[in-house]
Amino acid sequence: MTQLTADAGALRLAGGGAPRSMVVVADGEAAHAPALLTALAGRHSACPVLRLGPGPLPNWVGAADLVVVASLSRDRDPELAVLTDAAARRGTALLGIGRAGSALHERCTWARAPFVAIPSERSDTSALWSLLTPILLLGAELRLTDDSLDGTAAALDAMAELCRPDGESSVNPAKLLALQLASALPVLVSDSAATAVVADRLRSGLARLAGLPATLAALPAALEEASAYLTGALAPSTAERDIFRDREEAEGDAPSLRLLTIRDEPVPDGAHEAIRELLRRAEYAGVPVMEFTAEGPDRIGRLAALIALADFTCVYLRLGLKRYGA
Repeated sequence: MTQLTADAGALRLAGGGAPRSMVVVADGEAAHAPALLTALAGRHSACPVLRLGPGPLPNWVGAADLVVVASLSRDRDPELAVLTDAAARRGTALLGIGRAGSALHERCTWARAPFVAIPSERSDTSALWSLLTPILLLGAELRLTDDSLDGTAAALDAMAELCRPDGESSVNPAKLLALQLASALPVLVSDSAATAVVADRLRSGLARLAGLPATLAALPAALEEASAYLTGALAPSTAERDIFRDREEAEGDAPSLRLLTIRDEPVPDGAHEAIRELLRRAEYAGVPVMEFTAEGPDRIGRLAALIALADFTCVYLRLGLKRYGA
């Protein structure tokens, strides 16, 4: 996708420097792009990155702004074509990302705006990085972030090898997590804005693919909220924490509260202490803790690996629940 983005002329949009704002109109797999780019940019971003939901282009968007429209949805194609027309009439810098031959593609061609065509073999549910790559590359060209995509493909390949279908459950992290989540009520704990994107991706996948609810807790702000779950109605009772109890008499089918921490380095100020305090409280309450983590020198590569691990986990969980008739 890096070459396709360059060939489409998308990076020339950075020629005039950073815009007043970068407005991203995205759905489906591309919906996480604004939050991810904002998290990578941090407070040093040259401009705000805003996600625009369904509806017309806001009146304040004009020639000083950059509009990115990214979608593979055929249902929204007419709506996005109208929005693209509005952006072109106002003189905004414009980038389209989607299916070749779509109404969005036609409008971008009419407006002489670059359009990155997603390869036809990518489905709506497998085009995440095809949609994200042009946006992240443009963000880097605009100097919104210093992070490189160079290690992303290698990180995704390595995680795919670890989570391959023929891998034993004992060494396959996605299968292990799926087994643990099958009877769990998870609280997804993130330690930064970037890992919060991974947590939201996992929450969405658990809902869509496995039909399981999950709640989010972004530390350090949500420390007290996450701690409240540990002593609430779903927390383990005193009897459940008794290691000498008769487990055969316990309700094996009842879902149990679990914390799942999603972590990356460097940890922002305050989050490290909040995570440590939450883990201490979880141990005291007898609530099991699982961990999402990835290694590697490249930050986007690590986040890509975490997102891939989340996706594999949700797929294996769906397959397992379907197999056993859940």
